[in-house]
Amino acid sequence: MNARVSFLLAALEALVVAAVGVGITLAPLTLIWLIENDPSIDWFVAFRSSADIWLMSHGTRLVVPAGSIVGIETPQFILSIIPLGFSLIIGAMAFRLGRRMASGPKLRPAWVGASLAYGAAAFGISTAAYTEAIYPVAWQGTFFPPAVFIFFMLLGSLTSPTSEAIEVLQFQRWFHAKVSGLNWALRAIAAPALRGGTAVVGMLLAASAVIFAILLALNWINLIRLYEGLQVSIFGGLLLTVGELVLLPNLIFYGASWLTGAGFAIGAGSSISPLGTAAGPIPSIPVLAALPVGELSFGMIAIVVPLLAAFVAMLAIKKHSDAIRFEFASPLNAAISLGLSVAAVAAIEMGILAQLASGAVGPGRLQQVGVMPWLIILVTFVEVAAVAIPVAFYSARPQRADHPLLDKAYRPSKAARKVN
Repeated sequence: MNARVSFLLAALEALVVAAVGVGITLAPLTLIWLIENDPSIDWFVAFRSSADIWLMSHGTRLVVPAGSIVGIETPQFILSIIPLGFSLIIGAMAFRLGRRMASGPKLRPAWVGASLAYGAAAFGISTAAYTEAIYPVAWQGTFFPPAVFIFFMLLGSLTSPTSEAIEVLQFQRWFHAKVSGLNWALRAIAAPALRGGTAVVGMLLAASAVIFAILLALNWINLIRLYEGLQVSIFGGLLLTVGELVLLPNLIFYGASWLTGAGFAIGAGSSISPLGTAAGPIPSIPVLAALPVGELSFGMIAIVVPLLAAFVAMLAIKKHSDAIRFEFASPLNAAISLGLSVAAVAAIEMGILAQLASGAVGPGRLQQVGVMPWLIILVTFVEVAAVAIPVAFYSARPQRADHPLLDKAYRPSKAARKVN
């Protein structure tokens, strides 16, 4: 396949990714527009709504000018929440596209074609989505979508295990050279710390998802009442459910933050955590019926979850800590280094997720929804380190000194010395 064909095929596939991204919400909105058509509403309202959601999933902020919303005068405000469910879908499509590209001998023409096509699509969509009622921040709508797409596309291409493309081989050689050039302590700790910290975050999210599902099942009556109170049609309820699903990863992360004790907020001045709840008026969104907004007798017990996750993660990385047991001669240095590193990785990852999952969803107090990144970083680091350091004495304890003359196992016995 020559460079021109690779360029065109990659550009076409990138346009398909953009079209599918917009079409996921445009299809149900178009169905509602056709069946429940109001002559005063143009179809472009549905298209602009889908375009706005697509742009928000890439991190673009929307500006809502001052005006009247359902008869209430509101000042200008920003919509900055990222629907992570939608973002994961787009990221997965870009990642798979990158993997398909990696099957060719050269990647640069395909990368350039896909990037230019997705950038052109973002410029066109952000321009078409502009209206005086709500509009995206111009430069963000132009640059954020291709930046997100390029990141996941490159990630898919460069991590392909079977690719023989020149660019992939060059990246692998460069990466291995950088890793080999690290300080011996960093080189020994990096892999187990990344595994352990990521495992802690994964277990927190999994526990949050399970608890969230249980709370939804227990509060199904309130869930139905909220749907009925909104007085939407069948298709309107379907669209509302789709909207809740794309925000589900955000809510699951809020639950993970709740388990650590840092909690989260639904509006400025509110705080929902195991230590106590101070929640103001909450939007009438059915899925929010599962939020633990009341006083829970088992609230403080929830903090055991991150501690248990850290314990399990440290036990699991023992088989990946051979380099630590070989390089470090002191058990104290090995345990403290590994424990703090795992805690730092978990805390940084939770902070990044907090930044992505939080944002503004409406005017006034709803400009602050989600988790404070600095707080979740601090709480996660302290909790994980408190467990990881003691358990690291088991996972990373050196088996013997690095030098044979310093290791009793290598010292000759008295009988052997007499023979010599």
